[in-house]
Amino acid sequence: MKKIVLIIILLSTAAPVSASSIYSLITEGRLKEAVDSLSRLTTAASRDGDVLFFQALVETDAHNSAELMKAALRASVSAEYQEEIYYRLACYHFVNGSYEALGEIVSNYRTRWESSGRYRKEFLRFSVIIDQMNGRFDAALRQTDRFLLEWPDGSESQMGMLDKARVLQANDKNIGAQKILKELSRKKKGPGVPQALYLLTEDAIGRKNTDDAVFYYNIFREAYPASVGLDALIEKIGGISTRGSRDNAAEKITGTFYSVKLGVFSEKDNAKKMAAKFEDYDRKIDIQTKTISGKKYQVVYIGRFGSYDEASRFKAQLEAACGEVFQVVAR
Repeated sequence: MKKIVLIIILLSTAAPVSASSIYSLITEGRLKEAVDSLSRLTTAASRDGDVLFFQALVETDAHNSAELMKAALRASVSAEYQEEIYYRLACYHFVNGSYEALGEIVSNYRTRWESSGRYRKEFLRFSVIIDQMNGRFDAALRQTDRFLLEWPDGSESQMGMLDKARVLQANDKNIGAQKILKELSRKKKGPGVPQALYLLTEDAIGRKNTDDAVFYYNIFREAYPASVGLDALIEKIGGISTRGSRDNAAEKITGTFYSVKLGVFSEKDNAKKMAAKFEDYDRKIDIQTKTISGKKYQVVYIGRFGSYDEASRFKAQLEAACGEVFQVVAR
């Protein structure tokens, strides 16, 4: 009986590993098991190209992984993996800014799989980037319009809108780009919304428009508090030059006063929570409703100062205490 059990164990251990099972382990995130399986896999059990592709997927160095994928294509990898290799190589070249290599990959992919490829929409977007980077703005815009006609709804549509706004900005068509980004930022959800808010904030920073920059930043921060780009935007906003000393006679005549804007919120409860944090400063706190682009927001202000300089000093005090960026506004 013991001999039979031992024979069964030996047979199961020596059983060849299938290519599909290794690919499944990788896609499920079971990388250690995949690496162990690859070490037991012989070229007799699977095509050489497939083995190279699997090795590329578990390789931790991006450059080495890309080289293994290129080798897999030269070794006649199975047809079921070829499209994915093209897509992964395109992503690699895009991240590296290697647009000439990206253009070659895009051209080869679209020649082979233009009408039926799994990654058609991704490669159409890559093609837009290639045209944009080469200054072919009219061609890039035609491709974004084609993309939006084919994918008019959902997350694909939002990505197409972002692409079109980016091309317009690159071609100094800022009014058209702003219109698209503002339309996209008003949508209730979707992957393009936070990106639109980020780009609107960044654009305002570039124009040194602190009011717009802080406004869009606050909406972005409230709706997407875990976003990677928030810290970068804060640094850029902090770099915008502040207004210097000024004569406040005009403010006294017109009755203008200044407050520190604490935040902009789409939910009133969140605005109230922000206001409650600053009650100890013994300054008047206001929550005002403002309608912007057809959507209502709650804006939280603290203090009423007769001059910009006085309000600016109080703002600096708040920023030092809270570690956040605020804004002085005329009211």
